Amino acid sequence: MKKIDKFVFGVMVYWILFVVTMIVIFCVKDKVPDTLIRFGLGGGAVELACGAAIEILSNKRKMEGEG
Repeated sequence: MKKIDKFVFGVMVYWILFVVTMIVIFCVKDKVPDTLIRFGLGGGAVELACGAAIEILSNKRKMEGEG
């Protein structure tokens, strides 16, 4: 399994657990956990940057190997 595949799998697991946790908190407390949602969704930008960095570095290494 390539690094990017592991990363995408990890992100998908994170989002599934995040959504399930928010649903459980909503059902138990009967109100929306605004702060948790804001920080959870804000982490999406970090995940995007990490995924882009992995892909860019991977492509750079491939190009250096060809030259």
